[in-house]
Amino acid sequence: MRSDPRRRGALLILLSITSLLLTACGGDNAETKVVPASAGLDELVAAAKKEGQITVYSAQDLTALNNLAKAFEAKYPGIDVKTVRGVDGDLGVKVETEFNTGKGIADTYVSASLSWVKPQAEAGRFLAPTGPELTGNGTYDTKQYVHKGNYFETNSAVLTFGWNTKLQPKGLTDYPDLLDPSLAGGKIGVVEPTAPSLVDFYLWLEETYGADFVKKLAAQKPRIYPSSLPMGEALQSGEIAAGSFIAPIALEPAKKKGAPVDYRMPPDGAWGARYYGMVLKSGPHPNAGQLFANFMVTAEGQELITPSAGSVLPKVPGTVITNDKVRVQDPAKLTPDAVAAYQKKWKSLFQ
Repeated sequence: MRSDPRRRGALLILLSITSLLLTACGGDNAETKVVPASAGLDELVAAAKKEGQITVYSAQDLTALNNLAKAFEAKYPGIDVKTVRGVDGDLGVKVETEFNTGKGIADTYVSASLSWVKPQAEAGRFLAPTGPELTGNGTYDTKQYVHKGNYFETNSAVLTFGWNTKLQPKGLTDYPDLLDPSLAGGKIGVVEPTAPSLVDFYLWLEETYGADFVKKLAAQKPRIYPSSLPMGEALQSGEIAAGSFIAPIALEPAKKKGAPVDYRMPPDGAWGARYYGMVLKSGPHPNAGQLFANFMVTAEGQELITPSAGSVLPKVPGTVITNDKVRVQDPAKLTPDAVAAYQKKWKSLFQ
């Protein structure tokens, strides 16, 4: 019996459409390919090496991120790591586009934007962690740092107060020392709250040191800077004697080279941004993504990714605080109206 050419053509078209649909939905199949946690690290490593590569999107410090990637490649030869560093707003859009189109590029994503992470977690877009550290078989505290929806804390960026050791030789012990009358008249640096996160910094100061602390700080007539970087540079040059918004990760290298600067962490916890890691369901290399995520929270990974910053493990050389002592922002308090109202209040005090 001869087959009908028209039927053969229709079958070929149907097969082509099916193939295209499977390709377009490839990211959704990542969960079925990932090695389960019960399999153990050796099987995860083997599966990751079979995939042979990983793409990491991250808002973390670029130098630290690249150092982490190099160490990972050395520890697991045969797996190439591509790092894409960017701001949360841009990277979040890229990840969502990859989810929606089914054309995943990133395997692992690290973001400090909890307001983005939570809705994505609720939508079920992250794979459950499978590495031993992230499943309770290591020193990483999964009860504290792995959150509902399969996202987990990796480290944190922190900001604190600092001083020029020549202009302020006695140093500072905590934020209230900035209110010393000897530091009035342009000797202190403050950051302008141009973004919601910076508004949260001032909310944290008021919650921690009293509702009138920011008002008292304004009465010191400080110099205003757009971010921590120029403030740190002003501190090194002697333009200011003390700064209220100093990044240790930027100041520490200058300090080691002999710059007359120092800083200290507040005794009861610091303001900063916790970073959250996710292994994406849309990623084409889920096992490599899982392995990289696991490596990031080991002692070796933490020392590389958190210099002069916050760690999810205790007593990591070079870190200044642990994540449990770093502020967690509450997006509900940072609505556009609330932010605008606080910015108006701040300007009335400082300008």
